[in-house]
Amino acid sequence: MRFPSPDAIEFIGFAAPRYQSETHAPEGPAIDRDYLRLLAQAHEWGGFDRILVAFYATAPDALLLSAQIAAVTDRIGLMIAHRTGFTAPTVAARQFATLDQLTGGRVAIHAISGGDDRELAQDGDHLTKDQRYARTDEFLTIARQVWTAASPFDFAGAHYRVERAFSEVKPVDPRGIPVFFGGASPAAIAVAGRHADTYALWGESLDQVREAIRTVRAAAAPHGRDPRFSLS
Repeated sequence: MRFPSPDAIEFIGFAAPRYQSETHAPEGPAIDRDYLRLLAQAHEWGGFDRILVAFYATAPDALLLSAQIAAVTDRIGLMIAHRTGFTAPTVAARQFATLDQLTGGRVAIHAISGGDDRELAQDGDHLTKDQRYARTDEFLTIARQVWTAASPFDFAGAHYRVERAFSEVKPVDPRGIPVFFGGASPAAIAVAGRHADTYALWGESLDQVREAIRTVRAAAAPHGRDPRFSLS
C-alpha cells in the first residue's frame, strides 16, 4: 500500500459515516457505525485500493473515522482528508504516523487547503486562498521532516516556527506518508510541485486534464519529483 509505482492503477472509493451521496440527502445520525462498517468492508471486498475519508467544517473527525474503518478492515488503504492549519503540523504528523503504525502502513494524507471562505470561517480561518496554500506548504515541509528526521530540527516560516521538533513514532515506510493534493490556482500548483505524491483532478475535460498534468509536472521537475495523478 505504500507509495505504489508510478504506472500502477489504484481505485479509490469514498467512506461516508452515514447514508448520503451527491444524489441522496443525509439520513440518520451523523455517525452510523453499522453503515460505516458495512461501507468500508464492501469497498475492501470489492477490491478497492483506498477509501477517501472526507473533511468539511461540520463533519465528524476524519482521523477518528479512519481509525474505526481500519479496525473493521484488513487491507484497504486510507486516504484521509486533513485541512492544514487547524492542528500544529508536528502534532498532525505524529497523529498520522501513529495511525500508520497501528494500521500496518495503510495511511495516506489528502492535504486540503480549503476553497470556500464561508466554510473556512466556520472553523475560524480567515486567511486568503494564497495565504492558505503558503501555510499548507510550510505544514507539509514540517510534516515530512517529522516523518523522516533522525534528529531534532528547527523551522521558521511565516506561519509556523518550531524548535527541536522530533517524533519518536515514524511511519512504516521510511520515506514518510504519501501525500495527495489538489488545487488549480498558481499558488496551489507551486505547492503541488513541491509536495504532491499524487495530484488530484476532478471531472475536467480531456484537454483540461492534459494541461493540468503538464503544468503540475513542470512545477514538480525542479524539485526532482514525478507525481502520480488521480481523476475523480
